[in-house]
Amino acid sequence: MTDELPSKPTLRIREALNELLQRNERTHGREVGEMYLGPDLFIARLRQPRVVEGQWEDTERTVDLFDLIDDHKRGDEE
Repeated sequence: MTDELPSKPTLRIREALNELLQRNERTHGREVGEMYLGPDLFIARLRQPRVVEGQWEDTERTVDLFDLIDDHKRGDEE
């Protein structure tokens, strides 16, 4: 076999799978997350990226994420 192997085979597999995912109605908008290649098994976990609206704040203190979620649910602002 004289064909050269790709220099980054996992990257090529990811790109090809992402292209195929966009062609299918059920998987459109998703992309490949983790991949696992075993001796007799290939698994690709799909993820669906989402944009979460919000704003960035830089704080000087440690913040508990669950406290922030509770404050947001109550509508509290500091």
